Amino acid sequence: MKEYVIILLLSLTGVEEIKLNSKGLNCGELANAWVDVNMKYYPMMNGNPKLQGWYDSNGKLLLGWICP
Repeated sequence: MKEYVIILLLSLTGVEEIKLNSKGLNCGELANAWVDVNMKYYPMMNGNPKLQGWYDSNGKLLLGWICP
């Protein structure tokens, strides 16, 4: 059985899913590696601390990931 992870991002158009094959890593390792490369943490956005989180270069917010 092939393992994979689904990354969930929130954009202006709704929730987006990115499905990644594990390539030998477990789900958590793959998700964390993807976040390290593609996301940046901001303690606040536009001066609002309620908007803190991990954002990509297009302004999409990381909601989390699923390990089915």
